[in-house]
Amino acid sequence: MKKLYFLLVLLLSLHISAKDYISVAPPEVSTRLTEDYTVEMSTLKAYPIYVNATVELPDTMQEVVIDIDGVEYTAETEDGFYYYLWTPSAYGVHNIIIKAIATSGDETTITRNINVVDSADSQTVTSLQDVVIEFNGQNSRWYYGTYTFPQFVSSYSDIQAFLEVECPGVNGGCDDWDRWAHIDVKAPDGNWIQLIRYITPYGVGCNHELDVTDYMSLLQGEVEMRVFIDTWGTGGWQLTLNFDYNQGTPDYAYSNVVEVWDGSYNFGDLSDLQPVETYSAAVPAAVSSSHLRLSNTGHAWGPNNTGNAAEFFNAIHYIDVDGAETFTQHLWQGCNPNPDGCTGQQGSWHYPRAGWCPGAISHPNTYDLTSYVGTNVDLDYRFHPTYVDLCHPNNPDCVSGSTCDDCSDGYNPVYYVDCHIINKSNNPLIYGDILGTNSIDNTEIYDVSIYPNPSNGVFKIRTDFPESKSRLTVHTVNGQRVKTYYFDSATQLNASSFDLSYLTGGIYFINIENVYGTGVKRIVLE
Repeated sequence: MKKLYFLLVLLLSLHISAKDYISVAPPEVSTRLTEDYTVEMSTLKAYPIYVNATVELPDTMQEVVIDIDGVEYTAETEDGFYYYLWTPSAYGVHNIIIKAIATSGDETTITRNINVVDSADSQTVTSLQDVVIEFNGQNSRWYYGTYTFPQFVSSYSDIQAFLEVECPGVNGGCDDWDRWAHIDVKAPDGNWIQLIRYITPYGVGCNHELDVTDYMSLLQGEVEMRVFIDTWGTGGWQLTLNFDYNQGTPDYAYSNVVEVWDGSYNFGDLSDLQPVETYSAAVPAAVSSSHLRLSNTGHAWGPNNTGNAAEFFNAIHYIDVDGAETFTQHLWQGCNPNPDGCTGQQGSWHYPRAGWCPGAISHPNTYDLTSYVGTNVDLDYRFHPTYVDLCHPNNPDCVSGSTCDDCSDGYNPVYYVDCHIINKSNNPLIYGDILGTNSIDNTEIYDVSIYPNPSNGVFKIRTDFPESKSRLTVHTVNGQRVKTYYFDSATQLNASSFDLSYLTGGIYFINIENVYGTGVKRIVLE
């Protein structure tokens, strides 16, 4: 205590503030602008320069300044990023210095020498190249990488994605089972935007194609990408992803992407039959064309799901605009023949499913919103209105052995929903240039502790995550879900005791999932 007292007296005598005494690191700054590609535009138009800049506490960011050929401009501030709409003064090389300045006076600069040209050629760009996803391998279920893409305004008519899926040289080769998967691109504000929704084939490799022109604004410059495959240890997958940029003049020079929904939702839960939250948006008057791009795939089925939902349930869903039923989605996909020509599969690949097929990209549905340009709208996504999962644990009238085999089994239907608004215009648009409810990014990876482990089947779990409703599932090594629990908070989960002593001994996986992220832990039952 005496030492602390004398230190405080010394600081006061020297007139040193707490801020001066605490070391402050300079800002961290990055940009999507890259020297790997020219900036292509047939006429000189505005091009958005995106910047991310952060600083450690107790310091704060003051501003981002962009010096272009000796002239300084202050970048606009948005939620999670900065941007400046740069209209080049001429074709040729321009010197661009991006400076992030903190309130402490510390600053960080990065320099780019960017060549602006008046022509573009069709080209193929490789991102993922022979990336292997293998549970407990180098990329265990998740893969992250950074890639560079062309930079342009009104130079390409469309972008086509080509996904090559091969059997890797790992134990087990190709995974034996059909796994839910997605490929995402990171937006300027740090949010992950789904680019491709995919279900792997049964034990074989295949090739796939998808038009991704809607994401033209995000597939430019230096971009982070990620892959998730819900694999559990029976082999893996090797992925290569190429993009064909086809030269031509698009209908509109600019576009942007607004995330509407991104999450998993219970289907037929009596406690919440319509769980998808209302999304409120203002479609700017500067927009010339707008549409919804909606992906949904239904999962889980069996004797404890009424009607084999959601995977094998032929559902009709609705999109309401301002409370009025406006669009209809028939969520059903024929799988024989396979829509991507993926043949030679094992398993039940040929049966139709709720929005997907094994060994195929799940193509999204689109709905025109152009008539709502310049207005504020509320969007609601209503699941099949008459469906109720009578075997759901939240059904008070469920009787085991009568209503279904086991009312507490918890293996109930779920939808994975992802939806974007795609805006297009000949006026400059930036990412997220539309007002709406806050999106929750589901990127957190939770640490999960199980004790005792190995266990005789009775154990407890310890984990931390933001307060939210969560789902805990128990899986076999081949990914089959054998038990599901629902919790309103991390506190409730941590206070619970689990008993799986009725299961056959062996290796299982505990998976925790909510709107913020996921966590996985292996458990051995003796």
